[in-house]
Amino acid sequence: MRIYITEVENADFEEFLERAIPLVSLNRLSKIEDIKNEVDKVASASAELLLSFAAEDYLFEKTSLDNLIAKKTMEGVTFRPVSWRKLTGGYLGLPYTVVEGRNGKPEFKEEGAPYFNISHTDNVTVVAISDRPVGIDIEGKRGVNKLTLDRAFGQSDIDWIESAESADERNERFLKAWTLREAYLKMKGEKLFSEKAPEKMFENGEVAASITDECNVVEETFDRFIITAINKKN
Repeated sequence: MRIYITEVENADFEEFLERAIPLVSLNRLSKIEDIKNEVDKVASASAELLLSFAAEDYLFEKTSLDNLIAKKTMEGVTFRPVSWRKLTGGYLGLPYTVVEGRNGKPEFKEEGAPYFNISHTDNVTVVAISDRPVGIDIEGKRGVNKLTLDRAFGQSDIDWIESAESADERNERFLKAWTLREAYLKMKGEKLFSEKAPEKMFENGEVAASITDECNVVEETFDRFIITAINKKN
C-alpha cells in the first residue's frame, strides 16, 4: 500500500488553480466549474492530479532519490508527501479510466488496475493505492461531535473515547476511531453510516483483532491532521 499526500497553502490557491485547471480531465473541469468555494475547487483539482501521480508511481518505479523521499511506515507501506508544484510540473495524465463503483466509490475500469481511495479536508488531499481493496480518511483535529459519536460508534468505543483524561486526548481518540471507521467502510465500498461498520474497533486502545486479522491498518499524523489507511491482507 502506498499513501500520497499533498497540501496547497491558502496563499497558493490562485497559482495552483491556474496551473492545475488546464491539466485536469474535461469531466473534472466540469465539476470544478460548478463549485463556488475556492477551497473545494482546489480539493477537486488536487484529487485528480494526486491520483494520477500515485497511479503512475505505482506503475513505474521511480528513481532512487524519489525512493529516499518516501518514508517507510511499516513493511510494504510507504507514506509520501508530494508538493503541488511537482503535481502540476510534470503531469502525464491518468493512466487508467475512473468509473463509479459500488455506492458511488470511484474505481479504475481496466482489468488488473490497482485499487485506490481518496480523501481530503481543507487544503490537504491524500490518496491510497494498493493491489488490494483500500480505504483512506484524513481529518483535521477538532472537537468531538456528540451526535456523531452516538450514531457512528458502538458502546465499547464510545466508552474508550469518553474515558480519556483530557479534552485533547478525547478528541484524538475520536479522530482515530472516526478515520478508522470511515477508511474501513470505504475499503468495503459501504456508505458512511452503514450498519456494516465494526461494532468494536478498539481494544485497550489498540485496533481490534477483528480488524487487524483481516486488514493492514496504517495511522499517520501530518501537521494537525490524522490519517488512517486500511487495505485487505492477502
